[in-house]
Amino acid sequence: MALIRLEHVSKSYGERIALSDLTLSFDPGEWVFVLGPSGAGKSTLLRVLALAERPTSGRVEVDAEGLHPTGSGSPTPGRLLRRLVGMLGQEFRLLTDRTVYENVALACQISGIWDRAAIRERVNPLLDQMGIRGKEALYPNDLSAGEKQRAALARAMARHPKLLIADEPTGNLDPAAAGQIFALLNEIRLRGTLVLVATHAEDWVRRYPGRVIRLERGILRSDSMEGAPAGVATLATAPPAAAQTAVPTPPVDAPSPAAAPPPEPMPPDESTTVATEPPQ
Repeated sequence: MALIRLEHVSKSYGERIALSDLTLSFDPGEWVFVLGPSGAGKSTLLRVLALAERPTSGRVEVDAEGLHPTGSGSPTPGRLLRRLVGMLGQEFRLLTDRTVYENVALACQISGIWDRAAIRERVNPLLDQMGIRGKEALYPNDLSAGEKQRAALARAMARHPKLLIADEPTGNLDPAAAGQIFALLNEIRLRGTLVLVATHAEDWVRRYPGRVIRLERGILRSDSMEGAPAGVATLATAPPAAAQTAVPTPPVDAPSPAAAPPPEPMPPDESTTVATEPPQ
């Protein structure tokens, strides 16, 4: 069964049509690129899929642990549904006055995890996976751009989302750092998470083949599987060499940050209360 499905979804802002009559479905573990020029509707589609905006017309259905479908005419249980979605953008949006550990722990608290040991058990493996263990006590301004994006990805995955949405995730990164991010996204996808990536850079589509949705002025122009030329690495078998060495295996002792951070911006019905007691 599809994890999320759009049925005849349209979205307008005044007289401007951002999406026009889209019917799409997405399965767990899929790798999906959303392509199109500026103004094509890519970001609007991602916001609708992230349940951050309701469609003007049509229906968004989500199948997850008994949660009821949500559509343009029915109330949205946003707090519950948004726990299914992780977001990664071009801007890192880390809280600069909080450590890496505190930034990632934030997402656990928003999803209702308050126990310090439980937070450590979730955060530390993510820091390992992202290759930033040993930097958890640093602040975002002490990190490289690639490290900041890996910290942001750890934060996005801290709630164990079923859907990860990446909107131009490598726009501010050099090629080596971008390759690491795509390898990590692949690793996440192979563990069963639906991963959607919006990008202008079609080179990544050739290097990492999968399903490609092409939009133009809010209209679906194509939805197909696109493969890689002979000799080009594919998602499932050969991530970039730089990323293969990006995940160390340090000890599992957790740091003791001074305080948990305030929450990342959320829609109005999201809880904005976090714990202030540090993990031990």
